[in-house]
Amino acid sequence: MSRIELSLVIPVYNGGETVESVVESARAALSSLRHEIVLVNDGSSDASEEICCRLAARYSDTVTFVQLSRNFGEHAAVLAGLRRARGQYVATLDDDGQNPPDQVLLLLDYARKHDLDVVYGRYREKRHNLVRNWGSWFTNAVATIVLKKPRDLYLSSFKVMSRFLVQAVAGYNGPYPYLDGLILQATQRFGQVQVEHRDREAGRSGYNTRRLLRLWSNM
Repeated sequence: MSRIELSLVIPVYNGGETVESVVESARAALSSLRHEIVLVNDGSSDASEEICCRLAARYSDTVTFVQLSRNFGEHAAVLAGLRRARGQYVATLDDDGQNPPDQVLLLLDYARKHDLDVVYGRYREKRHNLVRNWGSWFTNAVATIVLKKPRDLYLSSFKVMSRFLVQAVAGYNGPYPYLDGLILQATQRFGQVQVEHRDREAGRSGYNTRRLLRLWSNM
């Protein structure tokens, strides 16, 4: 069996209106690579579970589905997906269509060319709502102080990681995961690439003040 070049891990939270389109776009964008897509349903209250199951059945050669028992939060969902991912590189992206799957290739190419463990997507123009934009700014500011993050490094949920790094962070089994903190503990071989950021295809962001507070407490 040929080894998988790239895994996509997509945490799904009430993404029933968008996740099918994201998977279809990803399959088209990555058709030249041996790839897999790992969908992780993080306790959604809409039809996400049914849609993810249908996608896994339709594309059983490339799509894997992980169902969590309740809502644990994005970082825990991503970790669950990383533990199932088999690719030499693993990308993480949102379920709402704001991260164009073809932009993954930019991150992957940069990671390979420069032998990096993680490459973050830095958005040319952010399309998040006001609450999430403010939350991202604050998260990055706190990470600079608490985690000694370089000031010019933007931590985004859209990134590509090497197999070494995936194995390093996926071993975490504590109750309060903060993925970027685990990444910064494991490697200094990181970079970033400018990428596109699109408007949501449908619905609204699941991020609110409560979720941001939980993320900061985990950090």
